[in-house]
Amino acid sequence: MSCLPVGKNGMRQRRHTRLRSAFWLALATLLAIGAPITPSLGEGPPPAPLCFEGPADYVYSDDHLWIHIQTRFEEEPELIAYYVCDIQTTDPAALKAALSGDEPMGPREATADIAQRYGAKLAINGDAYGFHSNAVIVRNGEVLRAKRTNAYHLLMLDGEGDLSVVIPEGGEDGATLAEDLVGGGATQVWAFGPELVHDGIAVSLRDFRLISTSAREPRTAIGQIGPLHYVVVVADGRRKNHSNGMTLPELQQVFLDAGAQIAFNLDGGGSSTLYFNGEVLNKPAGGIERSVSDILFFD
Repeated sequence: MSCLPVGKNGMRQRRHTRLRSAFWLALATLLAIGAPITPSLGEGPPPAPLCFEGPADYVYSDDHLWIHIQTRFEEEPELIAYYVCDIQTTDPAALKAALSGDEPMGPREATADIAQRYGAKLAINGDAYGFHSNAVIVRNGEVLRAKRTNAYHLLMLDGEGDLSVVIPEGGEDGATLAEDLVGGGATQVWAFGPELVHDGIAVSLRDFRLISTSAREPRTAIGQIGPLHYVVVVADGRRKNHSNGMTLPELQQVFLDAGAQIAFNLDGGGSSTLYFNGEVLNKPAGGIERSVSDILFFD
C-alpha cells in the first residue's frame, strides 16, 4: 500500500503515513458505469480478509460495520493475555472520539460508561489528554489545546477515515501546528505515542522518552491496514496468573503480523480497556475500570 513519504513544511519536518481511500475510488467508478451494487447485509462477509488467522471469539456486524475479535494467550517469554480486533467499515465517520462528561476536561468516567452513552459497538480508552496540559489536542474538528508537544507523538484522523502520525520538532509552536493540522483535514488529533509502525515497517523506539518501551504493561493501541480497515490491540497486564503485560516491541510485532501500515500506542496501564457490545472484555489492571478523560469508538 502506498503511503505518503516523509516531507518538509518550511522549517518543520514531519512523518506522515496517509492511507488513500481506494475503496471509495472504486465505488465511484462502479457508480459511473452503472454497475449494480448490492448493499452489504449484517450477515455478509467483511470487505477484506481478516488481519488474523483462526476463529474470532467475538463477532459483530451490521450494514456498515464488521468487528471480529480474537483472544490470545501466550506463555513465552512471559504470560500475556491480549485481544486483536479487526474492524472494517464502509463509513468514513465510523471511527469517533468522545469526551468524559461530554465536554472538554469534563469529569472523568469509565470507558464503558462513555461508550454506552454513545451507543458504541467497540470502544477503547483514548490518549488521556485530561491527565496533562501539553500537546495539540483536537476533538471532532475543535482545537481543545494548542501547546508545545514536548515528548508526545500525534495521531491524526481525517474526514476520509485515514490515520496519520505527526512527529513534531522539539519546541514547535503548538498554535501553528494545530492550525496546520486542522487546515490539513484533521478531525481528531490524539497525543501519546510512540508511533509503532510506519508504512508497514517497524519504527525505532529508542528515542521515545514519554514512557518505557521495555517495561511490561497493559497496552492499548490502534492501527490501520487499508482503507477503512483498522486493527486495535489491547493487552492486559499487572494481573498475577493472568497477564504480566506487553512490551512496546512485542506490541509493535502484533501490528506487523496483522499487516498494519500504521500503528500508534495510546494510553495504557490501568486505563487499558476494551469495551465490546455492552461489556468490558479485558481485565483492567486495577481490578475495576479506571476513570478516563476520553475514548475512541466505532459505531
